[in-house]
Amino acid sequence: GNQRDNPTPRHLPWVQQTTPFTCGPACLLMALAALKQQTPTTTEELLLWREATTIFMTAGHGGCHPLGLALAARQRGLNARVWCNQTGPLFVDSVRDSDKKAVITTVHDHFVSECARQKVPVCYEDFGADEVDKAIAAGSIVLVLISTWRLDGRKAPHWVAISGSDGECFYIHDPDPGEDQVPMDCQHVPITRKKFDQMRQYGQAKLRTAVIL
Repeated sequence: GNQRDNPTPRHLPWVQQTTPFTCGPACLLMALAALKQQTPTTTEELLLWREATTIFMTAGHGGCHPLGLALAARQRGLNARVWCNQTGPLFVDSVRDSDKKAVITTVHDHFVSECARQKVPVCYEDFGADEVDKAIAAGSIVLVLISTWRLDGRKAPHWVAISGSDGECFYIHDPDPGEDQVPMDCQHVPITRKKFDQMRQYGQAKLRTAVIL
């Protein structure tokens, strides 16, 4: 189509995560830089993580919960909504310890009630490329949870930001360069639509979730 049909997508700055567990906050910093011209800082990255973390996940520190990220974004003046294909506590299957499961569940329940209180829309259904395309076309920034084993062999939940799309591919900003990668390798990475559809689920429960900012 002509230029009117396809507005130039919003420029999305790339931000590298500074810890192994802050992919979600780094992606949210990208959105804040694009939508609010906010300069990313490590302090803000860690504060976002403190607000949005599940506390435990797989081994080590917990990553970020989609509802937690949406609430942190709302705190900073962004409109946020969430798609999630599951209603129960997320990521509990990633830990074996029943005490850890209880903690993750408590945090999940808090995020659910806070989203209801702050009227952050949560759509509990699956979503596809069409919904992602519509969000991008409307000028939104989409953060998607993927399973990294498709990228680098480690089975971990990982947040990436979508920097653009075309008929063939989605382009992603990955906040986590691998050991032999330079930052340029992680920006506007083309992922075919078919591969994107396979990547955007995590764990045996096939969790699919995204945050629209």
